[in-house]
Parts: sequence; C-alpha cells; structure tokens
Amino acid sequence: MARIVVALGGNALQANPKDISAEAQLETCHHTAKAIVDLIEDGHEVIIAHGNGPQVGQIVATYEAANAQDSSKPVMPFPECGAMSQGYIGYHLQQAIREEMLKRDIKNQ
Repeated sequence: MARIVVALGGNALQANPKDISAEAQLETCHHTAKAIVDLIEDGHEVIIAHGNGPQVGQIVATYEAANAQDSSKPVMPFPECGAMSQGYIGYHLQQAIREEMLKRDIKNQ
C-alpha cells in the first residue's frame, strides 16, 4: 500500500473548455473518480488536491456581469469566490467517488 497524491488542475476537470457548466464538470469528475477508485480498490491511500482557475474566474465574471446590469447587485470579493469554487469542486469529486465506490461495493476505507 502506498499513499498517493492526485493533483487535478481546474482545467483537468473540464473535458470541454467551451462547456464550463456544473453538469459538464460533474461528468468529468465521474470519469476521474473511476481512476481514483481503482487506486483505492488496490489498497492505496489517496489524497486529492485540486485547482480552480477556470471555475473561480467564471464565478467572478458572473458577479461582475450581474453588477454591471444592476449596481445594487454586489461584486463578491475574490477570496469568497475562490471558496465557492473550491467547495463545489470538492463536492463534485466527493459525490463522484462515493458513487463509484458504491457501484463496486467498496466500504469506507
């Protein structure tokens, strides 16, 4: 058994750079989860780190666009946007890995 660190850049979670929707990212996470669960199934301890460049940029741009249309809509500070993107990426990865482990009948490890 080995401890393996898997580092996923934010772009690695987007199979199609033109489709940056949450649904497309979740689909990519499901594909990625298969490889990660292979490692878990082989008895390895897996640590996952992920980036969020394109995702945080999309969140910032959305807030800025809303503010440009209606100045009463706030522009969210960058650190908070980063936290939002980190949270939903982690959630997508967690859900995809859990579903893959359940498919394979792998219990908590």
